[in-house]
Amino acid sequence: MALFAAALASAAVWTLTSVNSLPLPSARAEETLGGLSGLTALGDDVYFAVSDQGDARRVHRLSIGVDRTTGGVTNVVLLGSGTFAKGKDVEGVVWDAAQQWLWTADEADNSIRAFKPTGELMAEVDVPPVFKKHRCNFGFESLAISRDGLTLWTCNEDALACDGPRAARGTGAPVRLQRFTRPSSTAPWRADGQWAYPTDGLGGRDIGGKSRNGVAELLCLDDGTLLALEREMSIKKKALLPSFRCRIYALDLTGATDVSSFPSLGAGGFQPVAKRRVYGANTGIAMYEGLSLGPTLADGSRSVLMVSDGGEGAAGRVMALRFDLTDRK
Repeated sequence: MALFAAALASAAVWTLTSVNSLPLPSARAEETLGGLSGLTALGDDVYFAVSDQGDARRVHRLSIGVDRTTGGVTNVVLLGSGTFAKGKDVEGVVWDAAQQWLWTADEADNSIRAFKPTGELMAEVDVPPVFKKHRCNFGFESLAISRDGLTLWTCNEDALACDGPRAARGTGAPVRLQRFTRPSSTAPWRADGQWAYPTDGLGGRDIGGKSRNGVAELLCLDDGTLLALEREMSIKKKALLPSFRCRIYALDLTGATDVSSFPSLGAGGFQPVAKRRVYGANTGIAMYEGLSLGPTLADGSRSVLMVSDGGEGAAGRVMALRFDLTDRK
């Protein structure tokens, strides 16, 4: 990524800036395409998105046009839909270009599986057993793959039961950032490092125990930098109804402790992953929880696309972000 490399070599830092957003298209004349929780690029403006609605294992093929000058979304078209052969709550997805497979993260049982785009099950990943201690509906939401296809990342959304309480107002929680690697594109994935990532605390009031903040998605940039999307639902100051907020962080594992052997993170004794916020916004009723790299723009940077889980209503959208350089203070 030319723009990102330039930022590292200069007295400037990069951030992400929202350009625009468009609503999701209709799956049928009477139905809005909703529940999208993961997005991954195939190239030539074609993407796969997964849905956690209905039978929660739907996959959709989308065409998303992006203006190469501004980085804005110009159109979103549904090309087709299908169903994975296995799964209960598919939340994350990445495209494995070498294998021509879709790897998915399932929140119901913290599994990672590979499918052909037509839905046939092809492989499963041996996930460390500590992730069996996930809380219901707070497991694997995220999945990211490196550009060379040899590194895969995921993490639980909120703290495992063995690691302490969930994120609360003003208090975050540690989640386990898990890395898998493989020596070649045809080799199986193997667990290869685990680090504690500190989520933010809630910025608003709780909603009868249903408020939340956790990691909804991960994304690998071209140079290997890992982004984490945190998604919050709470009641903001003076508001009567809950709303959503999203923040994107660039992660730095330098000096962080490998916690693969830690039975609990509750007692501390480790150095967590460092993070720097590169984007943040209150998004109202739009619950953004999917990230994908977009096309390369005219200035040499890569755009980023973010998709919201809009249920069956107007909150389902695709947002375009672009990289900006700002002077280091």
